[in-house]
Amino acid sequence: MKKVRKEDGFTLIEMIVALFVVSVVMAIALPNLQAAGTRAATTSCEGNERMIRAALAEYYLDNHHYPQEATVTAQLADLKAGGYLATTPVCPSSGSYVITVSPDGTNVTVSCTVHGELGDA
Repeated sequence: MKKVRKEDGFTLIEMIVALFVVSVVMAIALPNLQAAGTRAATTSCEGNERMIRAALAEYYLDNHHYPQEATVTAQLADLKAGGYLATTPVCPSSGSYVITVSPDGTNVTVSCTVHGELGDA
């Protein structure tokens, strides 16, 4: 008499159950991961805004006025060329930074087109 060997493996039902469990875990995890990415981008943008404000404050202390260039890109390039910034900050969400100087030229605000004005002004 020949012995019949039973092949070990997964049944279709076991595979469907495993796929269902993985799907449930993914449905729970993905929104949390996306929210974490959004928070990280906002935090990074806030850090960039603070860094730009600090560089502008140093520039003002040295020159008694804020950069006079017409565009923000030129203003940031001026801050970088003057040694106030090591690199030109870039918004992680592809926004643009907006530097607004008050009419009397003594106050400045920095905001982002995506995140707005963040942190301590």
